Amino acid sequence: MKEKLRNFIEFNSLFKREDKILLAISGGLDSVVLLHFLVNEGYNVVAAHCNFKLRGSESDEDELFVSQLTDKLGVKLYIERFSTLEYAEKNKLSIQIAARQLRYNWFDKLIETYNIDKLAVAHHLDDNIETLFINLLRGSGLAGIKGIPVKNKKIVRPLMCVYRKEISEYSKINKIDFREDSSNKSKKYLRNKIRHELIPILKNIDPSSSDTIAKSMSHLADDDNIFNQLIEEKRNEILEFKDESIFLPHKKLLNLHPLNSWVYRILKPYEFSRNVCHSICEGFGKQQSGKVYFSETYRLVNDRNHFIIQRINTEEEKGEFEILSDQKEIKEPINLEFFVNKNEDGIEFSHDKNIAYFDFNKLTFPLKLRRWREGDKFKPFGLKGNKLLSDFFINQKLSIPEKEKVWILCSSEKIICVVGLRPSDNFKVTKSTKEILKVKFTQKVSGICKECNK
Repeated sequence: MKEKLRNFIEFNSLFKREDKILLAISGGLDSVVLLHFLVNEGYNVVAAHCNFKLRGSESDEDELFVSQLTDKLGVKLYIERFSTLEYAEKNKLSIQIAARQLRYNWFDKLIETYNIDKLAVAHHLDDNIETLFINLLRGSGLAGIKGIPVKNKKIVRPLMCVYRKEISEYSKINKIDFREDSSNKSKKYLRNKIRHELIPILKNIDPSSSDTIAKSMSHLADDDNIFNQLIEEKRNEILEFKDESIFLPHKKLLNLHPLNSWVYRILKPYEFSRNVCHSICEGFGKQQSGKVYFSETYRLVNDRNHFIIQRINTEEEKGEFEILSDQKEIKEPINLEFFVNKNEDGIEFSHDKNIAYFDFNKLTFPLKLRRWREGDKFKPFGLKGNKLLSDFFINQKLSIPEKEKVWILCSSEKIICVVGLRPSDNFKVTKSTKEILKVKFTQKVSGICKECNK
């Protein structure tokens, strides 16, 4: 098995000799054998053990075993104890999902804090096959049935070339002790039902079924890589990036079939589920302009001619921000610069919509910066009479996301400027103006880029 692992690590470029490797160790057969292998091969390895407090004294005994083992092998050990049940209840998650989130969030912190190069986890071929059937029963697509990736960013799986039986034989030959997890025998978990009931039936039908399934999954993984390359090309072809928004033109979807699958794949980097994508396609067919759909991190608006995708801003933006008379600039929530000059002959006025000029002496300080509200009115520069902002936005042909991003600059309760769009005529500079307040608005650098989709 040693030679098989060495070749597998080298062929897949899982890690280098100089890499600092963090091993996730439970105390069970797989992770303990992997620890022994990495230490014996001379790799720079440290270990991390999660105590989920789910099996009473058994969990604490696992922790003690791992602590004694790493001491014996001279391996640095990090331990974290979790209130898993409490976390699961609070976040309305299954125990397994809660434990997964807790451990990988902690692993991420360890990786960042201690400059870890790779996170090694002890999944093997039997785990991969079991995962295939779990995902099949959950209605997964190609991404699910291709199995567990050998490497994913910093996560590597060196045992994905061997079966549980080979690992067990290795432990016996090398007299390696490990802990038995009693929950592995419980039939209440889907994975255990597949392991103890389904897999034996398949092996009874065909003793080589595991090898055949593993080979099929390898082919599927290759096909998925090709498929993802084609999807990425199509995504780059049809998505348009502007400021902090991503535009998906309706007309570019007309020739995509099947539409549900294409939309799901195109929107996958933005975490929209298949069900949500199905609803988006239904709304597209019914021309439901203004309809909004959500993922955990993004929202999508069905505008007149586009779907508009934006990251959900979790920051509170309902407050008001004060600007003093002698203030030179603000950086939050938007970039504004302020200049006060005397109104003298020869002064030049820019026609840039991001620059506005006001009669300084007509203003009441502190000025206030806020989001626009329904019912807001102002007198647009150069026009007669007040106008509802909602009507002004329609004339400007702003989309729903664009309207929601608008900031208003006020003097007392009166709007002096719709930032980046139009100043108010009531505060304009005239011949009698003695001092001029110049306000310059600078767009922030976009938080979304085509290359990283973030």
